[in-house]
Formats: sequence, C-alpha cells, structure tokens
Amino acid sequence: MKTLKLENIAEEREEPSEKKIAIVDTLGNITYSIIIGSMLDYSAGLNLKGIIGSRASATAMNSVTGGLYGWWREKMFKWTKTKENSNKIRKTMVDLLAFNTFQVPVYGAAVAVGSLVSDNYINFNKVLSGMKNLSIISPLIGPTMGWYMDGFRKLFEIKSAAKGAY
Repeated sequence: MKTLKLENIAEEREEPSEKKIAIVDTLGNITYSIIIGSMLDYSAGLNLKGIIGSRASATAMNSVTGGLYGWWREKMFKWTKTKENSNKIRKTMVDLLAFNTFQVPVYGAAVAVGSLVSDNYINFNKVLSGMKNLSIISPLIGPTMGWYMDGFRKLFEIKSAAKGAY
C-alpha cells in the first residue's frame, strides 16, 4: 500500500496543459492592458467613452495574441539562454526584447486597422508613429508587463517564462 506523504503529492502534481498556460497568459495580458492602457488612454486625452472603446478593442486583440505573447516570451528566454536565476537586468532586457519584437508589430497592425477604418486607407505615417511611440515607452511597459504576467502565472501555479512552462 502506498503511503501519502506531502513530498509524493507534490511530485505527482501534473504539469499544466498548454491550453491552461495560454489562457492564463491571455488573462494576464488582458488585465495588464486594461490597467496600464487605461492610464495611457487617459493621459492621451481620451474621455471615459474613448477609454472604454480603446480598451474594448485592445481586449479583443489581446484575446487573440495574449497566449502567443506568453509563448514568445518563453522562446526569447530560451533563445538568450536566460534562466530564472539570471540577474534581474538580463531578465529585464529579455522582456524588453520580447515586447519590442512582438507587441510593437502587433500594435502597428492595430494602428493600421484603425487608420483604415478612420481614413479609408492605411496611413503608414500613423502606423510608424504609433510603433515608434510604443518603442520609446517600451522600457517602462515591456519589463513590467513581463513581471505582471509571471506574477499572474505564479497565482495559477504555472512556471515563469524564464523557467519555461510550454
């Protein structure tokens, strides 16, 4: 008869599925975007109606890209050989790399769609301006988004991006 010990229970715990990881990353991405995006929208001069519209469209976009971004972060940590015990500056730089190579182009696509809707053509000056502006503030947003998403993962017992859950 097998005895139940705390160590055995911990060892027998199953790894979370890729679907669960993607859902948690998506929810982390969405909630971060609502919190930080609302502040950015307000500072850009949007009123409550504009903020709600902006966050609704961002939520729709993040629903599609949130899990992919979590996967991309992990790949960047693996590619740069950055581990959980790497120094904080290195991990911050990897999060910045992941953000600028994933979120900035996605934002450019969103601006292109917005431009197409508002101007009836894709205004590439607006697209490039939006991407440039996001890149400029990315040292503030990229790493904090990574920390937030890893905190969200921890809440749901999923390994950090540096440890690799996928």
